[in-house]
Amino acid sequence: MTQYCTQQNELPDAIRGYVVDALTEAETFRAAVKTTTGGLTQTAWLAVTSDNLFVVVSKLIDATLVSVPLTTVTSIESDRVDLPGERRREITIETVDDSFTYELHDPDGEFIETVQTAVATVPDPELTDPTHPTDIDHAIQNCEDVVEAAASARSEGLFDEATEQYETAITGYRTVLERLPAGDDRHDTVEAALTDIQAAQRQITELQERRETVNTRLTAAENSFQTAVRAHVNGEQTVAKIRYRQARDGFEEALELIDGDLPVFEKPIQVSPDADALAVSGPLTEFARVSTASTDALSDKEIATVGDLQSRAAGPSTIDTDGSEPTPPVRDRFESTAIDQVDVPILVALSCQRTGAISFAARSDVQRRIEQSTFGFDATV
Repeated sequence: MTQYCTQQNELPDAIRGYVVDALTEAETFRAAVKTTTGGLTQTAWLAVTSDNLFVVVSKLIDATLVSVPLTTVTSIESDRVDLPGERRREITIETVDDSFTYELHDPDGEFIETVQTAVATVPDPELTDPTHPTDIDHAIQNCEDVVEAAASARSEGLFDEATEQYETAITGYRTVLERLPAGDDRHDTVEAALTDIQAAQRQITELQERRETVNTRLTAAENSFQTAVRAHVNGEQTVAKIRYRQARDGFEEALELIDGDLPVFEKPIQVSPDADALAVSGPLTEFARVSTASTDALSDKEIATVGDLQSRAAGPSTIDTDGSEPTPPVRDRFESTAIDQVDVPILVALSCQRTGAISFAARSDVQRRIEQSTFGFDATV
């Protein structure tokens, strides 16, 4: 039995007709969910569109529909309800005139998230409709609130949301300029604010484009690097040398883009190399290419496995990093211990193997990969 849907044709027959009749030509259906209200004689559904929240109660003979304009919603609160064998969600919606609470068959919170998104994106008529009666000071305050929300979204790395908020503010300020009386002393202030917002929106667009390019370069370079270290530990010197060179060149190209005028690492860039397994794992004593003298010396430092080597490696962080301070480059640790120096390049390669997502959070992460690629290139023939 359907309890949640994102297409109106998936609604139960007893509900669908009422929702379809209530939709305007410009309105878009988003989602609907069944509530726990009712029993044998009635069921209640919530349906959200681009403009309204519908509360539809179906009884044995007929049904009722209440329409709540999204522009009147002032807050949305949700809680999880855990029952034996079932998880539900409770939603409380407050409007300018009323408040209501429903328990939903929405275990993953999809409907609640859809409602929150719909409310956040519905245009404020005071900002978008030139015919809407508006108090100029109120409209300016609305714009300032939207700009503040955009800045907050950007600081959290939510670039798409920030772009949309800035677009709303731009529309709002343009509307304000159209309504300001000639000679109003607020004109210059509003125009300056509009110019600043447009510049902020352009920067986010440029930043996203730059980050996408950097992500592409870093992904290609990291793939080359991971291929190189795996070939290195397997004794494939020629392949390793070629891939180390490609990785070094790729990371250097990425670094040139990073050193531009945009804060590329305002939010970490995550890449996922193609490698899905380590070339070598487990105890170092089982890896024939590392001497006994070296494994003994490392064991004295509580480094006994490939995993131990990786935990001491410095470089771009895996996504589940604990936030601890970066460690010195692995080769520095090895070169300062009583191990066979011939083994250092292989140990570095072993320590640099990675699977899963890798996060580049600063210029130094890319620079470190350049140094590691150069070290590997020089160590292979």
